[in-house]
Amino acid sequence: MVSEVTAAGDAAVKAVLGEERFATVQNSKLLVVGAGGIGCELLKNLVLTGFRNIEVVDLDTIDVSNLNRQFLFRRIHVDRPKSVVAAEAVRQFRPEAEIISHHGNVKDAEFGLEFIAKFDVVVNALDNLEARRHVNRLCLAAEKPLLEAGSTGHLGQVTVIRKGDTECFECQAKPSQKVYPYCTIRSTPEKPVHCLTWAKNLFDLCFGPEDESNLLADLAADMRKFQAQESVDGEDAGKRIFAHLFEEDIRKQAELEDLWSDQRPPPGPLSYEEALKKNECPTDADKDKLETQKVPSVAGDAKGFVASVAKMYGERRDLIGQSSFSKDDPIAMDFVHCAANLRMQNYRIPRLSRWDAQSIAGSIIPAVASTNAIVAGLEVVQLLHVLQSLGKPMKESRARTVWVRFPEPSRKKILQPSSLHSPNPDCFVCGSRTARVALRSLEDCKIAALAKGCIQGQLGAHKPALYANGSCIFDPEYPEPGPEAEEEGLHPDWSLAQWGLSSGSLLQVEDEGQGWSINLAIREEPDLDEQPFPGGFKVEAGAGAGEEAAKDLAEKKRKAEADAQEASAAKKAALDANTVALDD
Repeated sequence: MVSEVTAAGDAAVKAVLGEERFATVQNSKLLVVGAGGIGCELLKNLVLTGFRNIEVVDLDTIDVSNLNRQFLFRRIHVDRPKSVVAAEAVRQFRPEAEIISHHGNVKDAEFGLEFIAKFDVVVNALDNLEARRHVNRLCLAAEKPLLEAGSTGHLGQVTVIRKGDTECFECQAKPSQKVYPYCTIRSTPEKPVHCLTWAKNLFDLCFGPEDESNLLADLAADMRKFQAQESVDGEDAGKRIFAHLFEEDIRKQAELEDLWSDQRPPPGPLSYEEALKKNECPTDADKDKLETQKVPSVAGDAKGFVASVAKMYGERRDLIGQSSFSKDDPIAMDFVHCAANLRMQNYRIPRLSRWDAQSIAGSIIPAVASTNAIVAGLEVVQLLHVLQSLGKPMKESRARTVWVRFPEPSRKKILQPSSLHSPNPDCFVCGSRTARVALRSLEDCKIAALAKGCIQGQLGAHKPALYANGSCIFDPEYPEPGPEAEEEGLHPDWSLAQWGLSSGSLLQVEDEGQGWSINLAIREEPDLDEQPFPGGFKVEAGAGAGEEAAKDLAEKKRKAEADAQEASAAKKAALDANTVALDD
């Protein structure tokens, strides 16, 4: 039953949209992916605009740190699924609306092509590059319009993606995540980020599932022995791990004379007893800082490290062997912060506050609630344009890409619209369907490593199968050597050369879960630099081609937008100053 308040709201919206557009709104079926900062604002906006048939997918649960900007949640909701609580909250705005929540990963099989095909439009509210790529490919395969949006601090963007009419999410290269050479992380750190990367790998090694690709896999035997003891005392285990990592292992590293020089002195071992004596007093500069913004003493880091290990072997014992680092997990963050700081002490690198450590470890740019609200509002505006254009060419639509830019002193405008770009013919997702990869050695590169590191890691595939000359040479169901793989005639540990591939060969990649396939052209480049490409491969075309390509494309795009803005300003100057183009 529609309440009087809802009826009054509908009447107001109908007066703005008109009868026909409002009827389209009420009859549309939407999928919202993400129920966080943008997602909360978006769901509220959608139901108040009159949308009544919405499904929402999100894999996260609510944390206390979410409450300052995700306004649908309260402290009593902590640890509950975001999608479930968000759906419950917005039903209060429109009780008659059918809002279905799904607590799960949008990359799960149940949210595949058949699921996406049920909706008229998909609306993203994600902060994860991998998931955004996945949804982009699903919508292209299902031929469903996608509203793509994101925010970074005070900056934001909303755009429309429709197969054949606009560029897709991957038509332009995205900056790739910085990868550090193994030797820097393992033996010769120079910056705090190197120690934090080491500490994150250490947490996964100590408390996560076995993973041969972990940068610290050579320490696995030493770390795993603590898990084998059911009755091990957590504090004792923490002190023993401390002694092994920050004293014994560092002493061995210091003895490798070839690594050190006057410019790079060897690291200094640190015993637990010595660490407890380094209880530095806070400085005057720390007076007005929060505790999380102060750099703890070495003694504080030592105690914090042992305490975090004790908690893992105490209240988290059942999760040992299954855990993975998350910046939002207080125990995991305590472990990583303290471990990284102790390693910085070993290598004479200035240590960090918890605030700074969490920012670097989680690649955090502080979320701004007002930006999220603006972006969510713009998504609804563009969604209305998209619904009006269904069945028509997108060029006839009033849909735009809109940038949120603040501060923007040169333009003095927070919102900057621009025309939707046409598809990039060289895009390996929606254009040429070909990606090119340079490999340091076909003899050394194993097919499973290529699938995991390059095709999944860089090209964003979910569960890729690889074919050469019509025969399957890698199946995601059998990613490791074993009798099952042998029965299928698969050898994940074979190199590309063993599979008969040579420089210039063409592989076919099929990802049924994403409804996506490409050709992969490989070539050998023996001189491929190890420093920027420690994985032994370099993507040369398509999204993921690297930060330089991303910067170049972004600069071209920025220039085109600036030219368009200047042309628009000149045109507007010729018009009546009181005329307002609301639809832009």
